[in-house]
Amino acid sequence: MFDVCVVVAEPLARRGVHQLIAGDPRIRRCVTVDAVNQMAAAGAGPETVVVLVDPLPHAVHWSCVRHPTLVMVPESATAATHDAIHAGARSVVSTATERTQLRIALAVAAAGGFYLCPMLSARLREAAPPRCPASDGAPVETETPPPCTPEPGPTRDRTRGRPSRRQALAPREAQTLALIAGGLTHAQTARRLGITEATVNTYLTRIRTKLDAGNKAELTRQAITLGLVHRRDGAGPLS
Repeated sequence: MFDVCVVVAEPLARRGVHQLIAGDPRIRRCVTVDAVNQMAAAGAGPETVVVLVDPLPHAVHWSCVRHPTLVMVPESATAATHDAIHAGARSVVSTATERTQLRIALAVAAAGGFYLCPMLSARLREAAPPRCPASDGAPVETETPPPCTPEPGPTRDRTRGRPSRRQALAPREAQTLALIAGGLTHAQTARRLGITEATVNTYLTRIRTKLDAGNKAELTRQAITLGLVHRRDGAGPLS
């Protein structure tokens, strides 16, 4: 169980978040404040999951270094999504998210993981910059990155500013991908692994982010490429 502190000044948004959270048996205590500087007085400790609703950038940075933080941003706010991820938010969801997704995001934040809701993940893929054309390897002396340089993110090498190796799947994520790609439903996968369907959804969100796969067809192809499942023609994994 965990405590939650919702930071939101707008009364209508406050009611909306409370309705989404209400009834979650994992939440021990939930308080609401108007600004981050009121959190300590409200009893928010270091382990309290902080929910920031459409916050200013300084509030995101302030909260992320002190608490596990979930940031809610408008669906079209791609820059705010990037800022929240780079600031160290544990979860980032849309302000239009539904109850199940918000509860998953809260649980992941409390457990120390990372969650990006599918809606925002799709937006980021749509807004991704074009790939850099191949170069001759000559160094480029410039104070600012070229326009096509990918922006650093969770799967990027922040030190060098260029893509790092693709993140490896955790054992449970690999098992989940193999079962889903093999044709099982989310519920069947959950039963086979002895976990909840919500956990399966969480694993799939992480898998999509790591493999940059937007739909089941792409997930299946990645599973074949990784050798987790075999092609229906019996030819084995793709080379």
